[in-house]
Amino acid sequence: METSLTVKNIVLLGEFQPSKFDKYYFLKNNIFEEHEISEESLFTSDFTIVIARGFNLTIVANQLVLNEIEPKTDDAISELMSKIVSTCAFIGTGFGINLHWYLFSGDKTSEVAKKYFYNEKSVLNTFFNEENVSYGSYISKDFGNSRLKLDIKPATVVTINSEIEQRIISFGFNFHTDLKGDDFKADIFKSLSEFKDYINETIKIISLYE
Repeated sequence: METSLTVKNIVLLGEFQPSKFDKYYFLKNNIFEEHEISEESLFTSDFTIVIARGFNLTIVANQLVLNEIEPKTDDAISELMSKIVSTCAFIGTGFGINLHWYLFSGDKTSEVAKKYFYNEKSVLNTFFNEENVSYGSYISKDFGNSRLKLDIKPATVVTINSEIEQRIISFGFNFHTDLKGDDFKADIFKSLSEFKDYINETIKIISLYE
C-alpha cells in the first residue's frame, strides 16, 4: 500500500497583531524576497495571508499557521518558522507541529483498519460489530519537548488533479507544546530543533503499515 505525507504545518497559538506583519516586515527581516511573495497575498489590519516560496502563512489575532504547500526538505519549514519567531513580538500560549500521513488502502480500507485496530476484547464491540463499521485508534505519549497525539481513522479524500475519490486511512500526528512564562520562545526553539526527530518518529510508525 502507498503512503504519503500530505499535511505538514506548524501552528502557534497566542496573541498576535496581524497589522504588524505587513509586506515590509517580511522583506526587512529577510524572511522572503519581494519576488517570492505572490500577488495573491493579503495584508490587512485583521489578518495576513502570505503565499511565498511554496509556503502559505496565515496570521490572525489568536494564531499563526505556516503550511508547506510544495514539498521541501524536512527542515525547511522549521527553519522558516524559527526566523519568524525570532523577528516578531507576540505572546505565545501553545505550539504544535502537525504531520499527517495517508495510507491509500482502496477497497481494502475496512479490512486493513479492522486488522490493525479492532480489539476483540473491547466491550464496545457489542455496539460496533457490523460489516460497515470503521475502526481507528487514538494514542498519546510524551516525545522530546512535546506531547505526541496520534489520531488514526479511515476517511475519503478527493485528489485535486483527477477529482477521483480515494479511500484512505489517515494518521494525524500532532506534536504539541504548552507555552508558559516569559521565556516561551525558548520552548518553541527547542521543539523546532527536534523537528527531524518528529519526522523520523512518524516515518517509523507509518512504515509498520506499508
